[in-house]
Formats: sequence, C-alpha cells, structure tokens
Amino acid sequence: MSKTDRIIRATGKKTPMRLVLVDITETMNIIGKKHNASAYSLKLLAETAIGSLFLSSSLKFQGTVCLKIIFSGDISFVQADTTPQGLIRAMIPQNEIQKNKHFEPALLHQSVEVIKLNDKGKRLQESVVEAAGESIGRNIAAYLLQSEQTRSAVGIEAQINANDPTKLDYAVGFMVEAFPDLEDRDIAIMEQVVLNLPPFLKMFNTENGFFSLNTLLDQLAGPYDIEVVKEIEPSFYCPCSKVRTLSSLSTLSNDDLEHLIEDKKDLEIICDFCREKYIISPEDIEDILKNRKK
Repeated sequence: MSKTDRIIRATGKKTPMRLVLVDITETMNIIGKKHNASAYSLKLLAETAIGSLFLSSSLKFQGTVCLKIIFSGDISFVQADTTPQGLIRAMIPQNEIQKNKHFEPALLHQSVEVIKLNDKGKRLQESVVEAAGESIGRNIAAYLLQSEQTRSAVGIEAQINANDPTKLDYAVGFMVEAFPDLEDRDIAIMEQVVLNLPPFLKMFNTENGFFSLNTLLDQLAGPYDIEVVKEIEPSFYCPCSKVRTLSSLSTLSNDDLEHLIEDKKDLEIICDFCREKYIISPEDIEDILKNRKK
C-alpha cells in the first residue's frame, strides 16, 4: 500500500453535506524534522495543520488560511498556514519547542484566530473566537458554528510513534459539514454515525504503518451514498526567500537599519516556518538605505 499523503473531498450524492478527509503523516514528519520537534510539539503542529486544511478546503478563491491557536502556559501559540491546493507550513516558536522537548507542556487553550488571505497576501477576513476546549477538532467545529454559521463534526488525531518521539505514526482527520438545507433527520443520523466511529487507532495497520483513509470514508458515509469529487496530494511549502526577507527589513526605520550595520557584521535570519537561514550582509542593508534616498 502507498503511504502517500492524501486529502479527499466528497459530497453526498443525494444528501446536502460535504466531507473532507486528511492524511498528512509524511508531510508533518518532514515539517517536524525541520523544526527538530518531537512528542507533544510535533503532535500539536500536525493537528493544527489538519484543522487549517479543513478551513482552506472551503475557500472559493486562490488564497491561504492562517489558523493560530493561542495558549497560556508553556507554549504561547501554534500556527499553520494552508491553501486549497494542500500546501502546508506550520510553526511553534522554536525556543518553546526545544524547552518542552521531553515532556508534555502545561497548556490552557485561550482563543482561535483565523485569517483568510488572497493570492496576493491581502487580508480578506479575520475572526477570533474563544477556544472551546483542548481538542483541535472541537475548536474548529466551534469556529465554524460561531463565525460561519456552519454545523459540522470534526475529528483530528496525530499519534506519536511509541519508539521514536520525533516521528508520527499517523496524522489524520475528518470534517463533515452540513449544508443549510440538510434536514434535521439527516443531521441526527450523521451525528450518530460520528459518535459510533471506531477509534482512529483501529484504522491504522501497525504492521505496515498504513492508515486507511478509505476505511474512514466508508465509516463516515453511514447509510448515505457518497461521491468523491477530488483527491489532492498535500505537501510542505514555504514561500520565504532572501528577497522576501529583505522586503521585511525594508519596513524598518532608517535608524533601526543603521543600527543593524553598526558592527559591519552579517545578519543571520531564520524563517520561523521552514528554519531556512538567510545571510543578510551590511551591503544588503546599505542598498535598502540608498534606494530610499533615491
């Protein structure tokens, strides 16, 4: 069996509802390595990325959904940015990942922030809701109900490998979204279907390390005919570059820029999302100052 990550988007053939299923195990293992993340930090990165993918799956335009969950405690926040095409990046402040590397942090979920950007990076919508609990899935469902008046059921789980805390066995999830004309009777049936779902672990084959997303889809279909309308292979992507880094520096004042080059040493700037290092020379900053004078 292939271990390729998948996003499945489906609808009821005769029933007005939408289903999205996600397996991003391999992608999140790649992202985890970039951050040197393990255990709970890796799990949190993965589950937040899945939640963001559910939200970006409903975008009607080419853009990005930034999902940020804010905590009080040992971790301040986690953020995942995703697109309808399945591009993913995620981050927790690096010092917090390393500080909490060997134990589960004490966290209190505070709020859920969702920002929708167009393909030019312009903010089109921003919503903040109070966190509904410790479950990422429950927080996504609460956000959809409060901010978009959409009834949904969301399940998300990332399972850490028992022998290697830097690796995920699986990072999967589902979202069932009721369209406005879904009848109360069908809503009650789907609620029961979701309540009766077997644990995700039951759909994971420990011998070959494969999670069966098709089995999850069959379970979620319940008594309804479901049609898969699209399958996407998700992947990691970060749009950072030296040009973008210099563009960010150009927003600083002249005094701040001049302070950066006082000692005539190179700056090392690391992207929070992909950990790529960019070396900015004093000459690079001097060019910014010269261009302003022009």
